[in-house]
This record gives sequence, C-alpha cells and structure tokens, in this order.
Amino acid sequence: MAPAEHLEWFEDNINWFGAVAEDSLDVPVPNCPGWTVENVLNHLTFGLGVGYPIGLAAPPNAAEADVWRELWRPPEPPTGQAAIEAFTTHMTACLDSFRAAEPTQPCWTYAGPGQAGFWFRRAAIETTLHRLDVADALGIEERLVVDRLVDAIDETVAFALPFATKICDVTNQPTTVSVDESARVWSLGAGEPVASISGPGIPVLDALWGRNVDRVRISGQTAVAHAWLQLVPTAFAGR
Repeated sequence: MAPAEHLEWFEDNINWFGAVAEDSLDVPVPNCPGWTVENVLNHLTFGLGVGYPIGLAAPPNAAEADVWRELWRPPEPPTGQAAIEAFTTHMTACLDSFRAAEPTQPCWTYAGPGQAGFWFRRAAIETTLHRLDVADALGIEERLVVDRLVDAIDETVAFALPFATKICDVTNQPTTVSVDESARVWSLGAGEPVASISGPGIPVLDALWGRNVDRVRISGQTAVAHAWLQLVPTAFAGR
C-alpha cells in the first residue's frame, strides 16, 4: 500500500475510536489482559500519538535510548472524558505531523535507520490491532478489506516477527503463513517449512500478534508453529 493509503487508514481508525469510546471506557478488553477500553486509549495516545512523531523527528542513526528519553508520559494517565480528549488531541497531532513529512524522509525507526513511511504504516496497523481488540470486547464485527489485511500481515512478517525474534534471541524453524482471502503465502524463517499457519485473515493476524490462536489452522510440526505465535506476546507482553 502507498503511504497516503496508510494515512487514510490511520485516520479511519482514529475516527472509529472517537465514535465508540464515549460509552465504553470501563469495558474490559480480554485480548489485552487487565486493560479496559480506557487503558487501550491511553496506550495509543502516549505510546503512538506522542511517541511516533518523536521517532519520525529523530535522525536515522539515533540511539534508541536517546530517542525515547524525550517521550513524555503524564504522571497519571488521564481518565474519563480527559482520556478521550487526550486521545483526540495527540492522535490528530500525530496524523498532522505525518502529513507534513515526506514518506521518504530519513528517520529513526524501531528497525534502525529508515524512512518516515515506516511510521505511517506502523500507526495504521497498530491502531487496527487495537481496534480489533476493542471491537471484540464490544461485540462489534469488524472486517478488513483485502489490501489492508494483506498489508497488516506483510508488516507483521517483515517487521514485527523479526524484531521480536531479535529481542527474544531465538531461532525458530521455517513456517508458512497464509490467509483464506488471498493467494499470498508468507515465509517465516529460511529453508524448507516444517509447519503452516492459515485461516481467515483477521484470526491469523490476531494469532500472529499473540491473540486467540484457536481460530487458525495449524499443520505440520505444531510446536514450531506455536513457537512463532508466542514471539510477539513474549517480546511485547501481547500489546
């Protein structure tokens, strides 16, 4: 997907949260144990809305510690209407900072030196993952158009899983990933695959990010597939 499409996707998600948050702040979100919708909002507000523009503004070769030293976090997370207002303010400012940047602008990223478009895509997909979490908690059926679904899984395979592998310092055996909505097949690891993970797109995306693994199909060496599905929750506490 093009960077402009990622920004449109990100904006869609910001608006969605704004529409559902008012009457649901106290609702528990099972996919994020111990969190409510309010916690999810604050996570996005201060981790993404405040944090991603800092990454965007950092020089490509910045040290990670130097980047996040500037990250502002309130002494106490806002609650109630203040949490909604903070979300709207910071996420809108984040979107504006993205729109003011060229997608090819060099900057620091989680994966090291990169370009601004990394953050556009990351913002779209991070808010999508938590949109799915909250929708599930609220009993709202969510769907992703195929282009967005494929892009989200592609980013997971290209960025999130290798990043988590590095953090966890593990080497898993090769496995393939596929979704029913697309003919695309992704490879995890190098070499002849010994397992496969497949199913409808959203359940596969959820499973790769440490959510419910019971809705995907696993074949071959089951333990290998589950080792891949444990990477993100181990590295990022399932967030």
